[in-house]
Amino acid sequence: MRSLGNRLELVSRLIHTYGPFACLADIGSDHALVAVRAMQNGDATLCVASDINEGPLARGMETAARHGVKPQFVLSDGFDRLDGYHFDCACICGMGGELIADILQRYGKHPDCLLLLQPMTAQDDLRAYLWDNGYEISAEHYICERGKPYAVLCVRYTGKSTAYNYPDLFLGKFRPDTPDYRAYKAKVHAQAQKRRIGLLAAGGDTSREDELLKCSE
Repeated sequence: MRSLGNRLELVSRLIHTYGPFACLADIGSDHALVAVRAMQNGDATLCVASDINEGPLARGMETAARHGVKPQFVLSDGFDRLDGYHFDCACICGMGGELIADILQRYGKHPDCLLLLQPMTAQDDLRAYLWDNGYEISAEHYICERGKPYAVLCVRYTGKSTAYNYPDLFLGKFRPDTPDYRAYKAKVHAQAQKRRIGLLAAGGDTSREDELLKCSE
């Protein structure tokens, strides 16, 4: 099977760790690598791969056919056309944090569904949405791929909001002393420095960025 790359390999390992699942959703599936791997490993009885565009779905069907597994494929914007399924795990990977938040808002509240979220950008916006809207981030895992660090969030809806501070939005509440997290923290630090320079030039308040810089040293 084609390599999943470090990001999706981590997601697949988490599916294997938390599974097996009765029905798994691979949202924004592209080549459906996560869904195919889950079915190959016996980590899900049924996998549903969805994408907003027909091209990725066609590529996913080709991947599944090559490996002799049969996930279901649905043309859908997020979960919008997946009302007939009851998912106990859903993966939303490889898109911006704001888009992931929008997909979850439209999906609604499903306490029995484990969410594995891998934002490419705007991790702070995604964490804020989750904590403000009754989702618990039970774990965060970090991985580097092609020199860039990424986070994978393990999330469930509990109905309880979570208190947080400004550094939490960027650094998360789980801050492991690992090479991958150190790379992630260094990226956050560099971005905070740029924002601080912009604020100074505009005469703005830098106190929040100063706090984040201290926490990300």
